[in-house]
Amino acid sequence: MARKKKKSKVRYFIYLLLIVLAFGLGYGAKKIHREIQENRIMHANRDKLLAEQRAKREKQQKFIKQIADASIATYREKYHVLPSIVIAQAIVESNWGDSKLYQVANNPFGIKGSYNGQSISYDTNEYQNGKKITIQAAFRKYPDLKAAIADHDKTIAEHFIKEKNVTSYLKAARLLQENVYATDPNYAKTLVSVIRQFDLAKYDLEAMNINK
Repeated sequence: MARKKKKSKVRYFIYLLLIVLAFGLGYGAKKIHREIQENRIMHANRDKLLAEQRAKREKQQKFIKQIADASIATYREKYHVLPSIVIAQAIVESNWGDSKLYQVANNPFGIKGSYNGQSISYDTNEYQNGKKITIQAAFRKYPDLKAAIADHDKTIAEHFIKEKNVTSYLKAARLLQENVYATDPNYAKTLVSVIRQFDLAKYDLEAMNINK
């Protein structure tokens, strides 16, 4: 009788052990499956982020090249406004070409007024007495980017950087700030930061036919 009870206890412990093992294995399998799924999601998110970053860089480089080619040609033809300044202004003013003003009116610089009688009205941010406000203004509408850059450089040379042959983007940015091209008190610093971040000064050297 005692032997039967002993066997019964052994069976009980074996069953209990099997249950615990089964539970543990099941939990472990679920945990492994969950970790695999989490890793897949993490890698998918990483790949998506890398793809987005790559697409963003490609878009930025394409925009830079579009502005650079036209600004270098215009520099050599007449007005001698540094391409680095032109490109940086286009980046800042049009948010890398995403602004409606650029997409609809070929105006990447936010130049107000009309061009050959063509204009378009948009809301714009201005600074008055140090405060940022939104107003509606008329902006020039251009037939193409080349016309926009030529008109921009003419405006800059006649009203904001009147000094001839300015070859320093630091000086050019300072003159734009001093002559109130924009009401943003940090405008010059922003331009310089963009020029340095994207190595835009190399286009000045190209325009002036100076090899690095």
